[in-house]
Amino acid sequence: MTNKPPEYCPHCGGELAAVDPPTVHRCEDCEEFAFYNPTPAARVAVVDGDELLLCEVGVPGVADTWETPGGRLEADEDPPVAAARELREETGLTVDPGALELFDARSYESVPDQYTTRLCYAVDRAATGGQLQAGAEPDGVRFWSAAAFADSGMALSDRQPAATRDLSWWLEGARATLDEA
Repeated sequence: MTNKPPEYCPHCGGELAAVDPPTVHRCEDCEEFAFYNPTPAARVAVVDGDELLLCEVGVPGVADTWETPGGRLEADEDPPVAAARELREETGLTVDPGALELFDARSYESVPDQYTTRLCYAVDRAATGGQLQAGAEPDGVRFWSAAAFADSGMALSDRQPAATRDLSWWLEGARATLDEA
């Protein structure tokens, strides 16, 4: 999957001029517009009491970094369906997409020049099935309390907005949404 700003016009191959960077560009030759939009992603906050399910980031050279299960939407895939798929692929847990409760949505630059619109869903552990086990991507999966995670020296991934790099943020937002549902 690519998610890079356009370098050339997708219509004629001409050079692009920035109109409203980083989103809108216009071809200097054919005058058509080229748009650069964020890639949609879905993440799942699985809450079990005062603990949150996290996946150890399986990226070479990145140690002691964790994030909630999730990933990019596939073409023609509804966000809750993508969230349920990613949860199953990364953790072995299954959930009915209808049981997921949206609790946060935001767009941000996940890595330089790559933008994401992330939809965060909450679900109680009791609403999931399957056996917890790391899938192909994460190095490990486990439930953490905010205190244990803080004491561990681990960190949440810096590929997400700074405001959401605190396990308490995830727990509080997910719990509040589940309590309202």
